[in-house]
Amino acid sequence: MTVPMPDRLSDLQHAMRVIADAVEGLPAECRDLAGNALLNIAAEAVTQDVGCTEAGRIFARLGDLLSRGLQPPAQDAISLSGFDA
Repeated sequence: MTVPMPDRLSDLQHAMRVIADAVEGLPAECRDLAGNALLNIAAEAVTQDVGCTEAGRIFARLGDLLSRGLQPPAQDAISLSGFDA
């Protein structure tokens, strides 16, 4: 896997922290739905950024990692494509 460029990696990690903090701030009755909501938002954003075909490849790589028991860390960014989608 390729590593995101340093500035983009820093920006990505900052965005992840902001989103994680926002999820923690959700009312309890919404918090258990946050993962599904974020997945839907992410799928739409990635598809808009790179198109359906590349989004499918990115999510397939994520699926492959998960099926092997490799959960992406919440604090770190993992690159699933050459442009850290």
